[in-house]
Parts: sequence; C-alpha cells; structure tokens
Amino acid sequence: MSEPFSFIAYFDEAGDPGIKRVLPIDPVGGTEWFSVGCVVIQAENEAQPIEYIRRVRAKLNSFQRPDIHYKNLKPWQRITACSELAKENVRVFVLVSNKQSMRGYRNPKAEALSQHPNDYFYNYCIRILLERVTEYLHIKSLKTFGEPRKAQLVFSKRGGHSYRHVETYAKLLEIQKRNGRLYQSFSAPDFSIIDPQLIQAIQHEQNAGLQMADIVASAFYQAAHARAANWDTRPAKALKPRVASVENKHVNKGVQLLPWSTWKNPLTEEQKQIFRFYGYRI
Repeated sequence: MSEPFSFIAYFDEAGDPGIKRVLPIDPVGGTEWFSVGCVVIQAENEAQPIEYIRRVRAKLNSFQRPDIHYKNLKPWQRITACSELAKENVRVFVLVSNKQSMRGYRNPKAEALSQHPNDYFYNYCIRILLERVTEYLHIKSLKTFGEPRKAQLVFSKRGGHSYRHVETYAKLLEIQKRNGRLYQSFSAPDFSIIDPQLIQAIQHEQNAGLQMADIVASAFYQAAHARAANWDTRPAKALKPRVASVENKHVNKGVQLLPWSTWKNPLTEEQKQIFRFYGYRI
C-alpha cells in the first residue's frame, strides 16, 4: 500500500531520447536536444493547474479544445502561457540535454538496470531530474511539515516509453542505494520523498499539471534549439520567477544542462544564450 503524499510532481518531455543517430550529425536521426520539464505543487493545491489552464485558455482565445499543447501555440501565446505560469504557486525544474556528444553511446549496465534498452537514456535523465526535485522537496518538507513528506510522480503518457519501467527503475535505484551499490552514488534521488508505488502515467490532455510540465519542457527545448526556424528564448526566460534556485543560482538546481562537462557541448553562440541567462558560464 502506498503512503499518503504531500506534493505532486508532474513530468513531460520535448524532443526524443534516441541517441543511436542524432541530428545534425546524421541526416536522419533523433532530435539534437531532449528536455524534461517538471512542475511541483503541494497536494492540497491539486486544483490549481486546472484553474491555470482555464485562465490561460481565456487569455489565448483558445476554446476549441480543453487542453493546451505548447507546440500548437502561436509565438505570442507561448510567451503568455509562460508568463502566466510564472505567476503560479509552483516550482519549476528542467533538464536539457544536447545529445551530439552522446551519439552512439551505450552503457550495458544502465541498459540492464532500465529493463528496456531503448529507455535507459530517458531513465537516466529522469534520475538526474529527480535528484534536483527531491533535494528541493526534502528541504521544503522540513520547513513546512517538520519531516520529509512523499511526492506523487505523474508522467505524461506519450512518446512511446514504457512507464512501467520507470517504476521498476525507481525501485532498483532504491535497492541499490540501500545496499551501497548505486552508480554515481555521490548524488542520488532522495527516497524519503519518493515511493515507487506513487508513480502514475496519464495522457497529457487529461491532466492540467502535465500540460504545465509540457510548457516548461517545450519552452526550454525551443530556447535551446537555435537551429530551428521558430527559435525563441523569450518563453523560457519568462519562467524564471518560478524556476528553482539556491541563493538565486539556477545552475544544476532548477536548470540542468547535460552533458556534465559543458565544454564538451558543441553549442553555437545562439544555443548558449538560454543557459547563460540562467547562470551557466559557457
């Protein structure tokens, strides 16, 4: 039986996690960028995302369908959606990976741990983001409740991933951490916050919190993808008031850029703009 939870963390992605072939190195391949966005709320505010979506739809004059999907919005609508999200009582996290340096990379141990060879890079990105989110929630729990409290993790059910394997992966990470066998054990998700049984996968259009997470992931994807005709950093910059930080530092807290050695990133000056805005020295 799963424990009660005091927080909800919504996750969605933009781009794809494929690394066998990667654009622009290969003429046909996975997207150059992959991003995962997360929006955290307190469980008692579960209705808040619904009110946000209703308010934003009215501002966008979007009444043909009940949900919001970032990729379907016009440029001014994207800025509005992000500016309104920045007013909400939420905390925002994002992981953004440039996959060129990961092209063709394989890690048999990680593939075995993921239980699914096509999902291991995705799961690794989720692990890193969970480290950031649970670090924040542990501190938030102690301040608010005087003890660590659990978070429900809600993933957007699209993109062809096996979300059952996300739950399995989380369970295996917990076992490895408990037994002292966790790879890169200097940093790990905080399992006083995570319960693998509190993981759900829901269709994007059926959950307003997931639509918030889509806005975060997609805004940063658009800001990083400077090779695209619709490149725009303004929506991602508009989110700054709600992006997690420690002493006003967002690097490796609310904004995580991969790979870790940023000098290995073959980024153009335009691609670097959004990361410099959030404090990266690249």
